[in-house]
Amino acid sequence: MYTSLTRFLLPLVAIAATLHAQTDDALAGLMQYQSGANILPLRHFEERARQAIQNPAAQPALEADLVRVLAGNTPFEAKRFACQQLAVIGRAPAVPALAALLQQEETAGIACDALVQIPSPDAAQALRTALRTAPPRAQTQIALALGVRQDTAAAGDLSTLALGPDPNVAEAAIIALGRIPAPAAQETLATLRQQPSDTLRRAVADSSFLVAERLATQGDPKGATGIYETYLAAAQPNDLRRAAFCGLMRLDPDGGEKRALAALKGNDAILRPAAIAAIPKMKDAHAPAAFAKILPSLQPAEQALLVETLAQSTNAAARATIEQQLGSGHAEVRAAAITALGQIGDASTVAALGQAVRKASQPAELKAVELALASLQGGTAVDRALAAQVVNRMAGPKTPFLAALVRRANPVSAPLFLAHAASPDPAMAKLAFQGLSRVATLQQLPSVFDALTSTKADAVLPEAQASVGQLLQRLGKPGECSAAIRAALQRAPAATGPAALLPLLALCPDPAGLAEVERTAKSTDPALRDLGLRTLADWPDPAAEESLFALYKNATEEKDRVIALRGLTRLLGEQNAHPDAALIARYKDLLGGAQGDNDRKLVLGTLAGCAHPDALGLAVSQLSHPGSRAEAQLAVKRIAEAIKTQHPQAAADALQKLDSR
Repeated sequence: MYTSLTRFLLPLVAIAATLHAQTDDALAGLMQYQSGANILPLRHFEERARQAIQNPAAQPALEADLVRVLAGNTPFEAKRFACQQLAVIGRAPAVPALAALLQQEETAGIACDALVQIPSPDAAQALRTALRTAPPRAQTQIALALGVRQDTAAAGDLSTLALGPDPNVAEAAIIALGRIPAPAAQETLATLRQQPSDTLRRAVADSSFLVAERLATQGDPKGATGIYETYLAAAQPNDLRRAAFCGLMRLDPDGGEKRALAALKGNDAILRPAAIAAIPKMKDAHAPAAFAKILPSLQPAEQALLVETLAQSTNAAARATIEQQLGSGHAEVRAAAITALGQIGDASTVAALGQAVRKASQPAELKAVELALASLQGGTAVDRALAAQVVNRMAGPKTPFLAALVRRANPVSAPLFLAHAASPDPAMAKLAFQGLSRVATLQQLPSVFDALTSTKADAVLPEAQASVGQLLQRLGKPGECSAAIRAALQRAPAATGPAALLPLLALCPDPAGLAEVERTAKSTDPALRDLGLRTLADWPDPAAEESLFALYKNATEEKDRVIALRGLTRLLGEQNAHPDAALIARYKDLLGGAQGDNDRKLVLGTLAGCAHPDALGLAVSQLSHPGSRAEAQLAVKRIAEAIKTQHPQAAADALQKLDSR
């Protein structure tokens, strides 16, 4: 039995010895720790602190080790770390070591950080004792710590320092007094309010407001009112007056309505913004209506601010007042009303904003109306109201309404967009096509294409085509879209149809569409041939490669050959990521059939992105052409760099040939 027990205990003793040795090593490391040193000792003690939180029995040993760090002749960083841990797990036994640090300016702050958190009354006593004897810079830290602890027993000493000659210490003491719920603290602050020092005015005010808020919470509105009224006096700084005014409104039984109305009707411009800002918080649901009545008597900037505030109310009278401001003679008031109505308006607001459109004199104001119209709540009802304004001949400029419908992108607007796509007004036509790009359906494509071929202004066509292209991409049905385009080509006017529709086939590629483009590229009509070739050069997949190559070889005009070659090199470049024998063969054919240096330069520029040994060989073979040698050299370097890991010998050989030339 003895032997069995010994065998059981010996491993435990060994483990305990190991842990003890680790702790000793970590403690020694911590006691020498400085910034930049090994942080493993810190991690050891952090882990012990985490364990001690879960196991209070482990706290005394950890606390004792940390106290040793504080008591020794250790670096500041070590002491600061120990204080940080004691702030988490420290108790009364750690207080004496922390108290000793309070007498030194360098360490008073880190000791205060720990003593503030230690719940023992000893910690508060240590701070109070040190407050009387510590040097001034340490006193400021201690005073602030006593304020955080809300230590009522310190109120007397803090009051003495608050009235003392050292402004830094006095400021810290004043801040602390504002946190301490003691009569002595309130009396000292009251004294300081009566004889304010310029250097301490802000600290006294901040602490006084804290006291006022606390008194109001504790059911002493009279005491709070006295403090606020002191700071409401005209001699006080403007921001303090506004803060006091807000405090008084919070204390008023009606939520400050009467006080705010009086301020807006009075001559004190400093208080008006605060009065306006308080309106949404007032208890009476009808309060906004009372303020709306006095809006015309305010200055323009105040009117704009009040409009913004009234927009937070659902009161009908307030909303009616906002609508009236659309006719204001002041641009800032109109702008505020427009924005506000965009936030709270609905279908019934469209007509009012329509009046703003007619009266707007600046593009920025029209844009603001457009954004407001687009933001209105109400779904289809709003869209129908907007559509009514678009077709209303008496409604003034139509573009803001149509632009708002574009932004709202409700499918119900599609017929309206179709109707205006052929508008003689370029701005309206462009907007209509933008709207169609967002809402038109596959079934509406024929009508969209008919509208596109009926555009009455050449300036509209590029943007209209771009919008229809976005529509085709949104629909995402290449075969059906291509069929619709080809059908539209059959019925479109010969003068406008091909130019408007044929380029769209490249946006929804399919074999039938490609065949149509290839046929057009072979047309005897020069204009159609050019259109077909350019569309073929834009084709998005390699299906167009053979036709482009044939056109390149057989072109009778330089312009056609260049267009075909540019299309080919683009397609080849898009295949560079996955090079194969067919791609290399195509590059070889192009270089072999190049008709001059410009052709070779274009092909070499694309070939440089093809990371393949055979592509490298092609680039090397082009070094013999003086007119394109620079492009060939660059291609060799780029390809060699790209393949040197997988094909080191080929890359080295090519670079050697490059150096030998």
